[in-house]
Amino acid sequence: MTSQDIIKALRARHGAAGREWAFFDELRAGTGYKNRRKGFNPEQRFDAWAINLYPSKDHLAIAYEIKVSRSDFLHELKHPEKRKQALSVSNEFYFVTPKGLVKKEEIPPECGLIEVSPDLSSRIVLRAPYRKGKELSWNFLASIARRAVK
Repeated sequence: MTSQDIIKALRARHGAAGREWAFFDELRAGTGYKNRRKGFNPEQRFDAWAINLYPSKDHLAIAYEIKVSRSDFLHELKHPEKRKQALSVSNEFYFVTPKGLVKKEEIPPECGLIEVSPDLSSRIVLRAPYRKGKELSWNFLASIARRAVK
């Protein structure tokens, strides 16, 4: 299974609800190149990010980190700072993997796990804890807008 297969599964997961979600793959954390500040890298890309468009759902924002190999997943566990920016722009954070790649006991406490089957169906194996979101930065909103007007 490839990361593009998993993107298809996530897109289907969010598209099934009609116009309830906006879904982006390979979304940058910001725009520009020279506006780096401590802890912020505008060039970092989130594998996938989705936001619920309904106020009644509190505009739930979800960040996804796709892992298709065990070694890549283990590397990610050794570098939790890599997901710091994704955590800052989401209410929930999920690792998304092919079915059986990781055990739910291996998932860090601030994350959840979604598995994708060969038929590209997906299911939540471990629900991510909800975190109260902070206001999204203008820089991140500009990145979303840039993607929306491709």
